[in-house]
This record gives sequence, structure tokens and C-alpha cells, in this order.
Amino acid sequence: MKKYTVFLAGLMLFLSLSWAGTAQSTTITAASGSQSHVQAAITSAKSGDTVTIPAGAFAWNSSVSIPDTKKITLQGAGASSTIITVNLTSGYALNAGFSKSRITGIDFYMPSSGNGISIRGSEWRVDHCKFDNPSTTVSREGVFANGSSSNWVLNGCVDNCEFLNSKVLVCADLSLLAHGVWAQPLGLGTASAVYVEDCTFTFTKTGNCMDANYGGAYVFRYNTVNDALVEAHSLQGNHRATRKWEIYNNTFNQVKQAMWAPMFIRGGTGVIFNNVVTGTWGNPDIVIDNVRSCESRSVSGICNGSSSWDGNESDQAGYPCRDQIGRSTDQWLWTSSKPYPPQSLDPAYAWNNKHGNDDVVFYHHNCETNKSHIKIGRDIFIGIAKPGYTPYTYPHPLRATDSSDDGSDGSEPVKPSAPSGFKVGD
Repeated sequence: MKKYTVFLAGLMLFLSLSWAGTAQSTTITAASGSQSHVQAAITSAKSGDTVTIPAGAFAWNSSVSIPDTKKITLQGAGASSTIITVNLTSGYALNAGFSKSRITGIDFYMPSSGNGISIRGSEWRVDHCKFDNPSTTVSREGVFANGSSSNWVLNGCVDNCEFLNSKVLVCADLSLLAHGVWAQPLGLGTASAVYVEDCTFTFTKTGNCMDANYGGAYVFRYNTVNDALVEAHSLQGNHRATRKWEIYNNTFNQVKQAMWAPMFIRGGTGVIFNNVVTGTWGNPDIVIDNVRSCESRSVSGICNGSSSWDGNESDQAGYPCRDQIGRSTDQWLWTSSKPYPPQSLDPAYAWNNKHGNDDVVFYHHNCETNKSHIKIGRDIFIGIAKPGYTPYTYPHPLRATDSSDDGSDGSEPVKPSAPSGFKVGD
């Protein structure tokens, strides 16, 4: 009897704790999809809550913000049902802080000069949304992932989204010019990046669908790109270049527009593999360059042996240029009292990328000096898998608890995990 009483007491304690945990998370339905009603619902929510926006068409003339202190899910009725017209003259319809939040099931229609979502921090997710820019002359930012000095490790996941004339932009450290980011380990194949996967990008104007600067790091995988390109910026003034990129298992289609190149990479290092390029392109390859090999920029100057920003090895015309393709971690943290750290050599690799029956290769752009600064067999390797590299878990772990990824909602089910250790011809 005593044992039975102890068992019942333990069971009641377990159930009470379970009920208490369940009670902590609630669903709050906004009175409508208006800016004021959605903001009021977010204000009343606690971390762990879900704020739902009903179906309908609504216009926001000012931004909605999720505070840094709250981790919530902001959920529309579906991108075809909850439609937010962004009537902002500038800025973003939604600003989400270091909250590890999730935004899902919303169509951001951007007919004026406003953008979609600005989100900071880590372990956030933007999924099953639409970023619709009807302009045929100006591109918009669908998702702007950005950090600050208090959060150099910027990571999250953008998945199962549809972009029209809009892009994902990643800038890791706007406040300190990304010096701290470049002092960290590279970490290819880890969670330390913004992942963009299983999305569709369609452009009716010339533009990039993926871009980065200020130490930004991204993984672009399993996406379909129509008439747009993927880009990574170099060091151009006094802020640092894109830190790293991993671009694989995507399809780049030339459909209606005259297109130049599917990929334009200008700084940092990474891997590009298993991509398919279709249609007619001016250059169907991976175009590479280093801006300062050809042009002088304010503060950092030109990479020709005259700037202290660069490695300036003997008889190498300034090589290695700061943050150029194939360069990685700074040997120490760049500060005003101790600038210009040497950088480690970490070559970029590309393999098994195809345009029809042809291999997609690296192509030097801009000026002849680029060829001496970015050399095949030293800074870049083509047709060879990067030794020791393994892709990060696919689908991204942030998607693990999402039943909509299993195809039960009518969407395409997620693809199986990508194998590792690719070789040319696999």
C-alpha cells in the first residue's frame, strides 16, 4: 500500500509538471491582420507562445517588431491566405530581434519601397512564406539576416519560401565592420551560417537572389533559381568581405531573361558542388574576382603592394589581398591598436557542377591581375572535392518538428539527407 501511495504521488507530480509545462505555451489570435492588432498580440505574448494572423488581405503602413526578449512563432494562415501589403517608404515590414523566433505562412507583398523581414540572432526560422515584389526595375530584400557586436554568430534557416524579385541578404556584423567574425574559425559544414534551402526564386529583372557582406556566411542548397544569380561580396572599403559560402544541389535556370552568370563570387572561401545550370547564359560558370585587384577603394586602397591591409608577399603584387577568395581566419582580432592580421590560406573548391554536358568552372572576371591573385591550384581548386568536408545535416535541424515538411499539407516533402564525401563523377 505504501509503495502504491508513493507511485500515485509520483504520478500526480509528473502530470502536474507536464500540465504546467503545457500551460506555459499558448496560442494568441490577433484580432485581425492589421499592423496594430498583430503588434498588440505580440506584445501580450510570452516566450514560447504562438501568435496567429487570420486569413485575409491587410496593409501595414508601419513595421511590426518582435522584441529581443521574446521567442515566439508568428504564424499566418498560409502564404496564399494571409497577405500583407507592405506600404512602407523604407525599412522592413517585420523586425525580429535575438529571439530565436519563427515566422511562417505569410505573404509579404512589396509594391512600394519597403522590404520583408529583418531578423537577427541565431536559431530562428523563416518558412513557408512568400516575398512578392511586382517591380520589374527594383529588387527587394525578402529576408535580411543581420547581426551586431553582441551577436557575431549569426545562424538560422530560410526554407520552403517563394521569392519574386527579392533576395536573402546576410551581413553578420554591421557595427564593428566584421573584424570579430573574421577572427573566428571558418566552420564549413556547421550550423554557423544562414541556411537557405528548398526555396524558389523567380526574377523578371536582373538581380541576385542571395548575397552577403560584412562577414556574412550562408549555405544555399536544394533551391530552384529562375533568371537570377547567387553572389558574395568582397572587401570594398573598410568593412570586411563575405566570410564563407556553401552552394550545392541547386538548379539555376535561364528561362526568359538574358542572363550573365549563375554565380558571382568575390570574397571569402567555401565549396560549390552538385549544381545544375540550364538554359542560355552569357557565362554559365562560377565567375570570380577580387574588387581591389583592379580598383582602389577608400581606406583599404588597391591590392598591388601599397596597402597595409594586404599580405604583400615578395614579388606577388600585394598577394594575398585582404579577404580575397581562398583566404580565411585572421591570426588575431583586428583592433584599432593592432590591425592587419595575416590570414590563413583556405582554398575554395568546386566540383561536379554541370551545364548540360559541360563542366561549370571558375572564370576570372574584371582584370588580368585577378588571375595572379586568385590562382588555380593555390587559392581555388576545380574538379576536386574539398578534403575532409562533410555537408551539414539536411534538412536543417530547425525543421525537425515541422509536420508541414512531410508533404501532409500538399507541399513537396523534404528531400533525404545529402551524402557526404562527394567525388567528381559521383
